[in-house]
Amino acid sequence: MTYHGKWALITGASAGLGATFARSFAAKGANLVLVARREERLSEIAGALKAAHGLSVKTIAADLVRPSAPAEIAAALKADSVDIDILVNNAGFGLPGYYTDSDWQAHREFLELMVTSYAHLTSVFLPGMLARSYGRVIQVASVAGLVPGSAGHTMYGASKAFLVSFAQSLAAECIGTGVHVSALCPGFTYTEFHDVNDTRALV
Repeated sequence: MTYHGKWALITGASAGLGATFARSFAAKGANLVLVARREERLSEIAGALKAAHGLSVKTIAADLVRPSAPAEIAAALKADSVDIDILVNNAGFGLPGYYTDSDWQAHREFLELMVTSYAHLTSVFLPGMLARSYGRVIQVASVAGLVPGSAGHTMYGASKAFLVSFAQSLAAECIGTGVHVSALCPGFTYTEFHDVNDTRALV
């Protein structure tokens, strides 16, 4: 399968699964829009992928904790006449400890990134995919969304369960349209996620 001429937007693309998605789609010929907070890291990855595959790569430094970020991303791409064919919602972080160990502001930001930004970006780009009769949407969830919750990281499994159900419903709504929606549910994966959350020593 190749994606020559298609544009893939990947959030959380500066490291971990996001960077792996970027390399995978680049190897299959897709042009890329890489989104993350760390502009320098994005530029490094973009440069390497351009050199290796000779494709177009755009980078957008954005913090999806900000409610306005998805609309700003969409506006920037519209100005560049870029239509997104493949959306990989992957950005994320975790809140270690029990629910009461974090204040509401932390929980609000978690939900904004892990739930709302996924739904918002899908809302922004799905209509265009349907109009063109082609699209791929991947919601990066987790096996944590498929099993009963446990103490600690209280909101993580709940957010992933939302993404699984969200993807299932969208997939049903898009049958026969040329647009396919799926939830990726990886098991435990070693990435920078654990360093950011200061949980590397626990794994």
